[in-house]
Amino acid sequence: MKRLLGVCFFLLLVKVVPADQHKYFIGFADKSGSAFTTSNPSEFLSPRAIQRRLFQNISYSEQDLPVNQNYIDSVVAKGATVFTKSKWFNGITILCDSSILPDILSLPFVISSVKVFREAKPKVKKIITSGVPLNNNSELKITGEDYGMSFNQIHLMNGEAMHEEGFLGDGKLIAVLDDGFYAVDRLSPFDRLRARHNIVATWDFVSNNSSVYDDDTHGMSVLSTIAGYVPGMLIGTAPNASFLLLRSEDAATENIIEEYNWNAAAEYADSAGADLITTSLGYTEFDDSTANHVYSDMDGDHCPSSIAADIAASKGMLVVASAGNSGVSPWHFIGAPSDGDSVISVAAVDSMGRHIYFSSYGPAPDGRIKPNVAAKGYNSTLSDASGAITSGSGTSFSCPILAGAAACLWQAYSRASAMQIKMAIERSGSLYSTPNDSMGYGIPDFRTAGYFLTYGTTETPITDQLISVFPNPFSDDVSIKFYSEYAQFISIEIFNSTGQLISSQKGKTLDHTIHNFTSNSIVNASAGLYIVKVTTKDNSFVKKVLKKS
Repeated sequence: MKRLLGVCFFLLLVKVVPADQHKYFIGFADKSGSAFTTSNPSEFLSPRAIQRRLFQNISYSEQDLPVNQNYIDSVVAKGATVFTKSKWFNGITILCDSSILPDILSLPFVISSVKVFREAKPKVKKIITSGVPLNNNSELKITGEDYGMSFNQIHLMNGEAMHEEGFLGDGKLIAVLDDGFYAVDRLSPFDRLRARHNIVATWDFVSNNSSVYDDDTHGMSVLSTIAGYVPGMLIGTAPNASFLLLRSEDAATENIIEEYNWNAAAEYADSAGADLITTSLGYTEFDDSTANHVYSDMDGDHCPSSIAADIAASKGMLVVASAGNSGVSPWHFIGAPSDGDSVISVAAVDSMGRHIYFSSYGPAPDGRIKPNVAAKGYNSTLSDASGAITSGSGTSFSCPILAGAAACLWQAYSRASAMQIKMAIERSGSLYSTPNDSMGYGIPDFRTAGYFLTYGTTETPITDQLISVFPNPFSDDVSIKFYSEYAQFISIEIFNSTGQLISSQKGKTLDHTIHNFTSNSIVNASAGLYIVKVTTKDNSFVKKVLKKS
């Protein structure tokens, strides 16, 4: 798994599999004799999942039906232990003695087997515990100061615009697929998350139990960038969202079974009705080198997790994945599942919006733009294993930071489909007209993405427009968004209510592009009504804006 480990770690004990036992994925030929039918989805999908599909006009297929239990029972009768089931891949992962594998393969409905696990030497990690007291405050009133160190990571995407308008992720269910969520049940940055009962469910697909709070710290730090709430220090990008915390990754080893675990977790998210999946996991090379992926596999159609991610997207979920941290490695490309064609692959940038050296590169081997977009992943603000607010770096953090903002966008534009949200985010990117292999379409602007969704299109306007002046009312600087039909020089002027010129600047625009201009020259101006005027060669555009005291 290519991901940045948290600042602090804990002890992980690995159960050693006997040398003559191995884990396999066993594929079945069909779903004949299934007790389920596509005409009665309520027997295998939650009401939320059904509603999500109905809203996006997504039909049911045999792929949605659970695996035939009779087939599973027959494999178990041969002496195997079942770990996970996959309706999408129509099979199961099992542990069995290698001597009984031929008996399993002789079953008439078994069509394939893949060895998915090779035991590796355990990695021992240091225990750090926390005694941070609970704070049951469940109200959320965000001011500009509340973001503290975390302001830059949301501001780069203009994500605070949605918070200002009251969209904080309410009603959105985010599945976080990671390697553990150490101490989320007691660390103070998650007090509010717990007080609101916004952790809907947990499951560990590695150990097959519901305990995810005694495993690795990585998922905890990832979650803090979305749901953390420490006023004056950290406000997550979707602090009112609800969560499924799903452990699919064993941090101590790297085996392809983890991609099958990822698939099982994605299926769980689908059935539970998740709206989004965010995953800061990536797969390229394994402890068993014979299972390694190669660059040509990164086409979305070869790696198990990539196939699963695209299937998840086809069920109406928005899937967001880390691009990877291999930018300076011999393998410097994106990893699975971020290569999926329906997946938003997120690169990392610094506080100035510049690609950071470790962030993995595209394109996909079939020429598709990868990564898709970028967000802050260098010195991102997050929680460590003691509950302290600190910083960390990696696409592990740019991914959830963006996913949380996407949840808020989808809350604001609840009638949009997952693919419409994806396209609007990409279309709002700072490099949309000139995408590259390090940042894709660039850093999204979520207010601009909202513009596309407001007008029911991801196309730009056909004529010059002053799209927005934000925030309104404002207290410090003000952001001015202007769409230019063609390359030209424009002037931006701000007048007070008596017509006195307070601020003036000129700018150069590009063809068919939305530009963002910021004016901070009226910070010390008195409160009151101001006029923003944008003048082009042929027209002028005016908007009123109010300055707060």
